[in-house]
Amino acid sequence: MIGLLLPLLLIIFCGYVIWRAGDTFLEGSNYIGRNLRDGVKGATINAVASSMPELFIALFFLFFLKDVTGFSGGVGTSFGSVLFNSLIIPSAAVLGVLSKSKKSSVVISRKIIVRDGLWLLLVEFVLIYFIQQGVISWVESLVLIVLYGLYVLYLFKTMKGGHDINYEEPFTDKDRVSFLSAFMILDLKRMIIGNQKLNTQTAWLVFVISSLIIGFVCYFLVLACEWLGSETYTVYGFGELQGLGIPLLFVAIVFAAIGSSFPDTIISYKDAQKGNYDDAISNAYGSNIFNLCIALGVPLFLFTFLYGPIELTQEIVSLITNLSLWFFGLTAFSIFLYTRLGGVTRKQALILIATYVIFILFIFWKAYNTAFIV
Repeated sequence: MIGLLLPLLLIIFCGYVIWRAGDTFLEGSNYIGRNLRDGVKGATINAVASSMPELFIALFFLFFLKDVTGFSGGVGTSFGSVLFNSLIIPSAAVLGVLSKSKKSSVVISRKIIVRDGLWLLLVEFVLIYFIQQGVISWVESLVLIVLYGLYVLYLFKTMKGGHDINYEEPFTDKDRVSFLSAFMILDLKRMIIGNQKLNTQTAWLVFVISSLIIGFVCYFLVLACEWLGSETYTVYGFGELQGLGIPLLFVAIVFAAIGSSFPDTIISYKDAQKGNYDDAISNAYGSNIFNLCIALGVPLFLFTFLYGPIELTQEIVSLITNLSLWFFGLTAFSIFLYTRLGGVTRKQALILIATYVIFILFIFWKAYNTAFIV
């Protein structure tokens, strides 16, 4: 029992720290990109801020576990995050808004959903095609990175001006907190710059420091996932413990993805509560595109450039191909619901959440009916 409880507690702790550090990262990045248009900010600045964990997780999976094992962990995290972002995050934001208002639905910009949704489907198709070829090299990785560059270029080409955000109002006495109080709740911004307001220099400072903290914590999240998926593993002071004994791909799809995507939920929920529905939803889809193109593409590019191509086993190719039908289909399904006339209702949000639960149950069933591959 302790063999399962230990990594699960570590994953929960890592998720909490990632949330707090991600909150600080978002404040710094929001200031840096404060004049971007709604929808563009959500798909770029917010998406990068909330997807930093996936980038670090893929790096650690690849460079510590190597080759196919690391690749399956990185792909599992990215694919799992895609579905969590598409099904859970917008639904949670919608339910949060509807629970505090008399509205029957939340109207979202169909243009933004179609824009980001079609880009996401394109990226998913390209990545699945590369995996089916059985070999991932720096060339395929570079294509993913270039696709994200084209996506961002398209966003800025179609952006129509910006808006100013006031960061200059001083803290009230009620808002001021001591370093100890900030430490107790892991308020990293207050720990780094105290009670002063953000400026360009301090925004970059909290941006960099919070990134380093996220990276540090993600190492332990990867370690916890490795323990959880192993048949047996050894921890100093505990001796040899038993894990689930299932492929790392499945562990990453569920546990690493949820642990790393929790900040996305908080960011989108806060945006939706403020009435920024477009940013709330475009953050989720923009995060997905960033996850597949950059958070997975950059680590793959670095690894394959240094160590050569990753040759995938036929079992892994077949497994990911089968799962990709879920990813592609559920992404298209979420786009369909979000673009319906009349906005997103409570019933539709609950349907999307139920769909994610069904997917997780399928993953556990599949995990225990699949030979231990990696």
